[in-house]
Formats: sequence, structure tokens, C-alpha cells
Amino acid sequence: MERRLSSMTQMEIAEIIAAKKPVILPTGATEAHGPHMPTDTDTHQAEYIAVELASRIDAVVAPPVAYGISKTFEFFPGTISLSIPTYQTMIFEIGAALVRQGFRHLILLNGNRPSGTANDAVARHLVDQLDRDFDFVVSAVSYWEPGAAKIHAMRKSVPGGMGHGGELETSFQLATRPELVKMAELEKVKFGPVGWDLVAPTNPTRTYMRRPRPDVGHAAIFGDPAKASAEAGKAFIAAAVDALAETFKNLQGSYQERR
Repeated sequence: MERRLSSMTQMEIAEIIAAKKPVILPTGATEAHGPHMPTDTDTHQAEYIAVELASRIDAVVAPPVAYGISKTFEFFPGTISLSIPTYQTMIFEIGAALVRQGFRHLILLNGNRPSGTANDAVARHLVDQLDRDFDFVVSAVSYWEPGAAKIHAMRKSVPGGMGHGGELETSFQLATRPELVKMAELEKVKFGPVGWDLVAPTNPTRTYMRRPRPDVGHAAIFGDPAKASAEAGKAFIAAAVDALAETFKNLQGSYQERR
């Protein structure tokens, strides 16, 4: 079954809405990911996981959002960032359009870490603004979060090696688009573990500091991509999709019982 709304006609989408299928909005980014990976990494990964998840929970996938909050890397070529207010307004308007069309469950599936907290706020705002007139559920999650413990258990890098352009993302790209990954370029740059990690247990306090710059030798990598492999990528993806599917199947059962 086709899962992407962009490949459907308006009448097919009307049938999907009538059938009360969830809709997933992948939120990505266009930003530097080291010298070895393409700038659409976050968008590709969010959409890839969204399509896999959609087949597991009988959902459909809206066109991905290719621009996000990428100010961290705006000094690097290829990064196109939105401001936080602009990004949140865009996600709110897209989400509101889907809700007004009749979708009953909207899933904001994030692939770009800084956009995650912004998506949380948008999800809350959608309910606050629209639940007087529409009965719907909105969920916000980054694709790696439900399966974080399983992914962490399989890693080869130390904590701090799965930040940005590190083991997780590089393995994902090696598993799905190896022709776009240039591992040899890593020999020319410095990288290593950082103070935060996508899947390792960490203190929830978030601290922000001066952004990295290429003119001081930063490679736009937070982590250790040298530990990446296609085999690991396939395992990471499977763990992420399994955990997401379990999460939303449980959620669907919960809110359907209340209606």
C-alpha cells in the first residue's frame, strides 16, 4: 500500500481521512553533517522511519519538512536554518491544516534534535487552539527516543559518540544510502565524543554554548562516525521502528477505548 500522501490523489486522501488513519509529519533539516554525509540527512532519516512506521501502524505520511532549527551549524556551507518562531509557525500551520481536514491523530516525527522541543510546544499549541472544534490527538517524538535503550545497548562508540553526524546517523546512512557516504573524508578531520548523546542516559539539564565554526577546524560532527557500519545501521533502524510501533499501537488502544 502507498503510504505517502504526496503520491495520492485528493479522493484517495479523503478515503484515508474517513478511515481514521493516523498521519505522520516527518520534520527534518538541511544542515552540515560533517564532510562525509549529505545535508539532507535528518530529513531523509525522519521520512524513512515515518514510512516504515506507517506500514506498522496503518498510517500515512505527509510530505516531510526539509528545513528546521539548524542555527548550530549555520556557519557551515549547506546549512539552511529557520528561526524558532518561524519554524514553529510553519509546523503549527501544517498540523492545523491536517487536523482541519479531518485527521484524528497527528504524529510529529522529528529527525533533527533542536527541533524536538519546538515540536513539543507546537503539539501543545495545536490542542490549545483547535480542540474546541476538532476531536483529535497529536503526538510529538524524535524517532530515536522510544528505542534509545536498545540502540544504546548495541553501540560501539562511547557515550557522546551518537550526537550529530556520529555513529547513529552515519550507520543509518550507510545502511540506506551508502553511495552518498564518504567515509574516507573522515581521515582529514578531527572528531570525538561530546557532552551529550542521542541515546545514552544523560542528565536532563540542557546547556547551550557558543556554536562551532569551520575556521577553527570544527568538522560539524558531534560524536564518533568512525564506529559506524551498515550492519549497525540496520539494527538501529529496526530497534527504532519496533519501539515506535509499540508506542503508537499502545497509544491507539488507549485513546480509542476512551472514545
